Amino acid sequence: MMRAVLLHPVRFHRDHRFTRTQASAYLDGELGPGDRGRIESHTHMCPPCARFMAGLRRTVSALGKLRGTATPRVSVSDGVLARLRDEPDNDGGAAPPPV
Repeated sequence: MMRAVLLHPVRFHRDHRFTRTQASAYLDGELGPGDRGRIESHTHMCPPCARFMAGLRRTVSALGKLRGTATPRVSVSDGVLARLRDEPDNDGGAAPPPV
């Protein structure tokens, strides 16, 4: 493990940064095979990144379990449009006056 760091310290540190910045995309399956392999190789050699990825996996899993339990929020515009649809037509359907 440390041998790879000693032989290729620049690549190791570059992959360290890459793993941290692309971790979410990795877990979401958004990376190609090359980038996935790069992260997998790095996490096998880097205990801090392996712990980081494990923690991120637990967080994503916990958040996924919350999906559907929260009360959905309605945007202001959605609320106004819904209320306009529900209100009775008080002017008998006449066109608005000209401006």
